[in-house]
Amino acid sequence: MQLRSFALLVALMSVPLAASATLVPTAPPAAHAPSALTAARACPSTQLRAAVTSDEAAMVHREVRVTLTNDGASSCVMDGFPAIRLLDAQHHVHIAEESFSGTPSAFTLAPGKSAAFGLRIATADAVTTYPMLPTLAVIPPGDVVPLMVKHALPAGPFIDVQAVVPGP
Repeated sequence: MQLRSFALLVALMSVPLAASATLVPTAPPAAHAPSALTAARACPSTQLRAAVTSDEAAMVHREVRVTLTNDGASSCVMDGFPAIRLLDAQHHVHIAEESFSGTPSAFTLAPGKSAAFGLRIATADAVTTYPMLPTLAVIPPGDVVPLMVKHALPAGPFIDVQAVVPGP
C-alpha cells in the first residue's frame, strides 16, 4: 500500500491541480474484485495511449467513447473501470458525481491492440448551461497516473463510466 501511495504522490506532483482537487481513482463497485490477471500485470499508463474516438450529443447527455491503445512492447492486462476527471485550462478538476456501469472482465491487451470504454455525461437540466472543459484525464484500471486527452467536454454534474472492453 505504501508503494501505491508513493506512486500516487509522484503522479499528483506532475499534474497541477487545485489544492482541494485530486486525481485519485474512484473505487470501482464493491461487487468486482480484481482478478489474478489484473494483480499480475495491469496495463500501466506509461504503456498506453488514450484518444476520444467518438463523441455524440443526445437530448440531455453526451455519449463519448475512449480508446486505450497498448503502445508498449509487451502484453498487459485490462480489468475494471477507468477513473475519469474533467480538467479546466489550469488542470483543476470539475466533476460532481461518478458512477460505473457494465460488468468488467479481465483480458490481455497485446502490443498495438486497443481497448475501449464509454462515458455518458449529463449535459442539461433545462436550466443550467455547463462550461466546456478542455482536458479529459483518464486513469486506467490498476494505475494512478492519468493519461491527458485534449478534448472539450461539458462539466456536467454526473458521469457514468463503463467497464473497459476489448476492441476499438
